[in-house]
Amino acid sequence: MTAAAHDDDHTVGLRQLRHNTSEVLARVRHGETIDVTEYGRLIARIVPVEDRTPTPIMRQLVDAGRARLATRPGYRPKMRPSDGTNRLGDALAELRDEESW
Repeated sequence: MTAAAHDDDHTVGLRQLRHNTSEVLARVRHGETIDVTEYGRLIARIVPVEDRTPTPIMRQLVDAGRARLATRPGYRPKMRPSDGTNRLGDALAELRDEESW
């Protein structure tokens, strides 16, 4: 069996997945990793739960250099005290009243 044929054994098209979901998931349940394609392009990979290494997304982003942890976690800027009016709501209501429906 060639490498390409072997790869095709672990690939299903989106239509095939839709029509044979239980069979595909049974293969995954037995340890197989399945690539899902749409029009020949890889769009998803279904892996057995045991093969997945759960890592919190924030840790992955920090490790990849795409994010950094907050220096003051939980910090929220103070809000200005309100005078009890809803100026934005009033302005929007006026704009709606001016619209010709």
